[in-house]
Amino acid sequence: MMTFRHRLFPALAPLLLVAACGGTPSARVYVLGDPVAPHQTIEVQSQRPVVRLLPVSVPDYLDTREILRRDRSNELTASPTGLWADRLSVGMTQALAGFLTADLRGVVVVTGQPDAPPARQIMVDVLGFEIGPDGRCILNARWETVSGDGGKLLRRENDSFVEQAAKSSDESVVAAMTRAIDRLALQIVAASRNLEVANAEGDNDTAAHRRRAFYTSQR
Repeated sequence: MMTFRHRLFPALAPLLLVAACGGTPSARVYVLGDPVAPHQTIEVQSQRPVVRLLPVSVPDYLDTREILRRDRSNELTASPTGLWADRLSVGMTQALAGFLTADLRGVVVVTGQPDAPPARQIMVDVLGFEIGPDGRCILNARWETVSGDGGKLLRRENDSFVEQAAKSSDESVVAAMTRAIDRLALQIVAASRNLEVANAEGDNDTAAHRRRAFYTSQR
């Protein structure tokens, strides 16, 4: 069973948004995911297989810079004290790419078009990503891993994650959403490792078959 690892926060990195008027309360700007480690270096793409994460798709009503909460069954309210640094789809793509970069060993994860065709592509379609009135963060996502040219489906999953915000503050909400994205990344990483094992076993089976065929022909 896969165990969720607790990452260190502050990964939230709130940035102060300077108000245009001196007396207007300032809002804080938040990013999802962990900060980039100071020692992290850029990998040369030619040295390792490239995995491309396509832009994450989120519902149109969520793809905004406003931090939204569902107060009632059909009512969303924007936080008056916090904003996303980017639209949610952009921020989630970057956060997910960061987690995959940290966890997928032996590959380079990119979000743009690589110089050469990638080894695999990952597509994520977020069906829902909201904070309820009880502080529960629910992430529902459908994701696929396909071949580098997009012609072969390697894995398809539907996942749902629930994280509880410790408080009603923006910081707690962002932390809960970040943990949910982290758990999605772990699911994708686990599936990727299973694919690598299956591919390795397939290669071994093919090699064994060739050896048996050779020895049979020599009899």
